[in-house]
Amino acid sequence: MSDARLTELGEELTIVFPGTWVMIPLHDDEAAARRIQRLVAQRVGRADRLARVRRTAKTELERLVALANDSSAFALALSLEILPGVPFPASLVLSREEWPTRPEALDEPGVHLARCFPGDEALELSIGPVRRRSAVRQTTYEEESAPELVADYRFAVPGGERLIHARINAPMATAPDLYLELFEAMIDSISFRSPVAASADGP
Repeated sequence: MSDARLTELGEELTIVFPGTWVMIPLHDDEAAARRIQRLVAQRVGRADRLARVRRTAKTELERLVALANDSSAFALALSLEILPGVPFPASLVLSREEWPTRPEALDEPGVHLARCFPGDEALELSIGPVRRRSAVRQTTYEEESAPELVADYRFAVPGGERLIHARINAPMATAPDLYLELFEAMIDSISFRSPVAASADGP
């Protein structure tokens, strides 16, 4: 995939990914291991001199999958390229969450979001009100330090029974504001395609 394309995430959402992204299976260790092995071989190569890079990449991907499996995540996607031949490392994890507090009578989702996440930035997107929290931290890759952007987006499912939490990690994010514009467009492309599952802990 080298251009923007509609992708199903779980059974309830679709999103338009810019560039080339790959889905990693969750809650299926064997399927995830096969996907990671194939992905590392394709992206890093099989040369002996790249063995350390392959191990590092494999370990990092396994860690990301384990963290997602330990949460209520239902989708994990990895970005490979923003354009053909132009690497763009990033990951997107989507999870279902319960509201931190019960909504008050006649609360609109935007009002309740603001009450639950008062320090987050308010966005008004196609899916409705969204709260965003972002930060840049220094992360070490192969003994080199580089900025990593972490952006959290939360928005209500149709009917407002609970939340969807989208976390995007972007290592090597040297222009955070531009990255946030791209990620906001991605979140804005999300649409609900079917009734959400009854359990917030479902796969």
